[in-house]
Amino acid sequence: MTRAEQLQAFVMAVEGKPVEWGRDDCTTWAAAWVKEVTGRAVPQLGSYATLEEAHTLIDEAGGLDVLWSMALAPLSIYETPDQPQLGDVGIVNTARLGHVGVIFAQDGIALWRAIEGTALLRPRSRDIVKVWHI
Repeated sequence: MTRAEQLQAFVMAVEGKPVEWGRDDCTTWAAAWVKEVTGRAVPQLGSYATLEEAHTLIDEAGGLDVLWSMALAPLSIYETPDQPQLGDVGIVNTARLGHVGVIFAQDGIALWRAIEGTALLRPRSRDIVKVWHI
């Protein structure tokens, strides 16, 4: 199975399903993708069940990008200065909600688990906060 096919199947598994905080929100969904690709679970993301609890965890870490950097380091996955490639994960700054975790698809598209389900973003380069090559 190609990376594109693997990602498509991963996305389709949650198609039409609203987000469950702490289970398949923008952070835990991207972490599940990392496990899908690498076979290793992302540690240290913390436990939460609501948006408010997620924000508390993020604030205590110093930001979503810091939380992700700390969580991916034990897996020897580090930020890359390169443009995101198919299957990479990252943090994108949105005008409405601030930083969100995403999985990058092809052609500059980022996949995001929004409250109502999976959404497509086309972030500008300046809005891509961090990228980790998976």
